[in-house]
Amino acid sequence: MKDTLIAGQAATLAMLAGGQLLANAEPLLISKHTDGARYKIGILGCGNRSKAHIAALNNVPQIDIAALCDVVEHKMDQRAELITKKLSPRKYTDMDKMFAQDDLDAVAVVLPNHLHKMATIAALQAGRHVFCEKPMALTVADCNEMIAASDRTRKAIQIGTQRRHGEGFKKAVEAIRKSPVGKILSSSVNSYRGDWRVPAADEYPAGTPYWRLIQSQCGGVVYEMGAHTIDLNNWIFDSEPVTVVSLQGVNDMTLRKRDSTDHGGVLVRYASDALMNYGGNLYSHGQAGADYFFGEKGTIAIGEGKFEINYGRGKGIPGQDPEAASVQDTLKGGDGTNEQWNYFAKVLAGEADPFPNGHSGRQSIQICQGAIISAQEGKIVSVKDLG
Repeated sequence: MKDTLIAGQAATLAMLAGGQLLANAEPLLISKHTDGARYKIGILGCGNRSKAHIAALNNVPQIDIAALCDVVEHKMDQRAELITKKLSPRKYTDMDKMFAQDDLDAVAVVLPNHLHKMATIAALQAGRHVFCEKPMALTVADCNEMIAASDRTRKAIQIGTQRRHGEGFKKAVEAIRKSPVGKILSSSVNSYRGDWRVPAADEYPAGTPYWRLIQSQCGGVVYEMGAHTIDLNNWIFDSEPVTVVSLQGVNDMTLRKRDSTDHGGVLVRYASDALMNYGGNLYSHGQAGADYFFGEKGTIAIGEGKFEINYGRGKGIPGQDPEAASVQDTLKGGDGTNEQWNYFAKVLAGEADPFPNGHSGRQSIQICQGAIISAQEGKIVSVKDLG
């Protein structure tokens, strides 16, 4: 294995496929495996979400799970049993010791939200590339520190908002880009679902409260579920958020006691002048419904396993017929969890830049943090004031 510098700016990879260029002044420092050896990754955090990542990595031939780390030792044993490759990952209760494992190329940070910044920076400083679960962090300032650490160490950060890698979502966004809907003017997007699962009695150290019920640790519904929807909206709008206003809180007292928000409404004005209208809650008893994007000459619906584009003209606008026939298709290929790991293997090989990268991750946090401040202080928040 030989250390080589690789820019990772493969022109053949279109942005929709993930070839988004990093803002780093220097190219990533890549350990190029020229002998066909697999890249080694350590999973930090063996909670419920780690099961999906292990299942995906079982189908990525370029990456082996070489280490597991968690403060609850039996969870590592349980997760090791899910690895279908003939591997014997080393197990740690101290993340710094895992980061020091000689053969490790990268770390997957699959911890509660408030720990993402600390763990990501520590892994970068130890010379490891990082796959960080969404949301990237809880504040814009934390995101800035993570991006600075990536730039300084020349190691990658890829954020786990996996819809950008789902074949159906990529196909839908590509269709929107190519369609004659005109300028996107506004959206109505949502993440309505039931409450968080109940952790097993032995899942956390004795006396540890469930982090998703604590606002300072999870950020509430806008961070936890909204991060996916908001990231998709950002991808489609392809514009920077400018101002944020929100109302949110706790209003379903039949749920488990918490101070983390169980509902929220967020309005965001973008530099393009488009407006996002997001709503989310944790007490839905049915399907969430589609997300809608309204253009000058058409309306796009994405969700419930399909996407469609319907064209038309405003009343009083000259012309008889829409400019194109309506489009209807299915969102095939799942949510992108598997595909994001196949893509990350390309990042490790220096064949692509992280997608979504830290800058995309920060854009979602600009909205999430702005929404919290707006709701707490009862004001419109300017994104530029968040740093």
